[in-house]
Amino acid sequence: MDRAISKRSVIPTPNAISDRFAATMRVRSEQVSRVKSILKWLRFALLTAAMVACSLATAQTPVEFTPSAGFGGESTGLGTLKFVFRAPRAFQVTSHGAEQGDGTFRLDQTITFAGEPPQSRFWIMTRTAPHRYAATLSDAAGPVEATVSGSRLSLRYRVKGPVYMHQELVLSADGRTIDNVGVVRLLGVPIGRLQETITRKAPAVASDDPADPGR
Repeated sequence: MDRAISKRSVIPTPNAISDRFAATMRVRSEQVSRVKSILKWLRFALLTAAMVACSLATAQTPVEFTPSAGFGGESTGLGTLKFVFRAPRAFQVTSHGAEQGDGTFRLDQTITFAGEPPQSRFWIMTRTAPHRYAATLSDAAGPVEATVSGSRLSLRYRVKGPVYMHQELVLSADGRTIDNVGVVRLLGVPIGRLQETITRKAPAVASDDPADPGR
């Protein structure tokens, strides 16, 4: 009799079964909740990683220096010109650049040195080959050598007699500023240095930039 009672006593009651079922469901619900939480975190992490990757890719996209990309529209330059044994001379340049009907690019500039009257000059640039331009400068003593390498424009021209100017202009990724560094040489010896920051007032739209035949 005791054995029969013992065997009957281990048979779970309906309430016990219900409690166990409820406990099991709670455990599974918690597990599902944790899995959902982990998946949500993973989705967020992947989305964040994708956004960062896109930002880095955009930041690393090379900028092609073209006349329109660098000088289209209105711009202002502030800088100094320093010759050996002389004090630096501050200057300001206001510029306006635009594509011409014949496919050339014209840049009109007004240069003002501190304490001196304004001086006007202009550039004419024509693409002759991939990343290369033929250029003229109204106050230069000869043709201008102009080559492009990514966001960098290199200019070299004779100022007067054996005096040459070599400029390196680097266009920022947003197309709004240019760092301009120039070195003046006499018979190959550096005698002067130009430093200028050019700021665009109204960057040209992308459609204004001519297609690069080298691409």
